Amino acid sequence: MKNKFLLFLGLLISGSAICATENESEMSMSEKLVANYKIYSVAQCITHNYASMGVDFSKLKLKDYTMGFIDLEDGLAFNAKPDNALNAFINSKTGHFYQPKQPEGDLAAANLVIYQCVEFSQSKELDIFLTDLILKKTQIMETTANP
Repeated sequence: MKNKFLLFLGLLISGSAICATENESEMSMSEKLVANYKIYSVAQCITHNYASMGVDFSKLKLKDYTMGFIDLEDGLAFNAKPDNALNAFINSKTGHFYQPKQPEGDLAAANLVIYQCVEFSQSKELDIFLTDLILKKTQIMETTANP
């Protein structure tokens, strides 16, 4: 009887461990996407702001593929549409970072593009937006895959 109880207890524990592992892998996939798209937001923010200052990274001999790798190779392909919600949100929140931080004084001829882009990538506002956007996109993809 004691052996049956231990066997039952072992099966119960291993069954709940399997369920927990499945939930953790689902959570970690979503968390990985959010983390990757935060990196994407830094790249998009910097690229957009430097373009506003006349710097076109696409004209460089060696191209940076950060955004393509995250979005197309490893992500949800938001950039498949040129006017997508992800870039529109990032640009609306960060598109002014190229402007001088102060109108007068020491910082009148300086901006903080990279600092502000990194700070934005760590914001709660971006976290909430990305979590919601990724959830909607994955639900649409699941619905399309399983009609």
